[in-house]
Amino acid sequence: MALMRGGRRLGLPLLLAVVFLAIVPTVAGAEDTVAFTIKDARITESSGLAVDPAGNLYWTVNDSGDRGVAYGIGLDGTVQGTLNFRAQPRDVEAVAVHDDRLYVADIGDNSGQRDFVRVYFFTNPRANGLTVTYHAYDFRYPDGPHNAETLLVNESGRLFIVTKEREAAIYEAPAKLDRQGVNELEKVGSTPSNVTDGTFLPGGERIALLTYSSVEVIDATSYEVVVSSPIPDQPQAESLTISLDQTSLLVGSEGKKSKVYSVPVPSEATPTPSLDASTDPGAESDVPEDAANSGQNQRGTLLALGLAGFVALVAGAVVALVHQSS
Repeated sequence: MALMRGGRRLGLPLLLAVVFLAIVPTVAGAEDTVAFTIKDARITESSGLAVDPAGNLYWTVNDSGDRGVAYGIGLDGTVQGTLNFRAQPRDVEAVAVHDDRLYVADIGDNSGQRDFVRVYFFTNPRANGLTVTYHAYDFRYPDGPHNAETLLVNESGRLFIVTKEREAAIYEAPAKLDRQGVNELEKVGSTPSNVTDGTFLPGGERIALLTYSSVEVIDATSYEVVVSSPIPDQPQAESLTISLDQTSLLVGSEGKKSKVYSVPVPSEATPTPSLDASTDPGAESDVPEDAANSGQNQRGTLLALGLAGFVALVAGAVVALVHQSS
């Protein structure tokens, strides 16, 4: 009888342990809010996201290898239509919207060999499946070729390109752009490493930049980091924009059926993670493992510590019950 009573007593802590293990991952994942999922089979490498209030949708593009096309996505993640243009981009990496103009940035350069990069633009863009005429600006860096994945447009319509390197920087385009020649960019500041997308925040005084593990908010004048915040775990974070209602940020990833998460706009009250996003970006498809998984590892470590404490507590209870039943 004593053995049976001991077995019953042992069963309760073990049951609690099983319940705990089942609940904790659910609670940890509940913080990540999915705004929508891009299920369209044509979009396998969503790289860049831009809000279009006039069209009540978001624009995205595929990474290198796609034809001249931008996809208009509804609030539920469904493709509303495409905007097609007769061009053969080399490595499209970003989109941006300002007033009635859509920009598609062919600025990727993994091998660092491009003499200039190109930004296409379209007036009054419509996701209606038609093939439209485009215009384009060509840009050259003052210090040689750079790989970049981020195009920014401020409230006055000024263009900026953020490079994706260890020694990353932000380059400003001339106020008056020439469609006939190559426009010279000017380096205006340094930025965090591995920036894959970005956007000016409402008011224009700050810029949100996306890395593989965090959102870095920088001052739009000094380009100093003001605050940073971790992002939900994703295979390869490549897109960032403000939501249509301007109350949150949307963070997306490459890959089929990619999820786009809604995250708060980081503020000074947001805890700043000690994440290292300074790894060598390498080739486009080679996401640094430590950068891509740092957010996951950080949350995993906290979870492991919690589990270890709970297991120790259960083990102590078990030992005590064994002694009582013997």
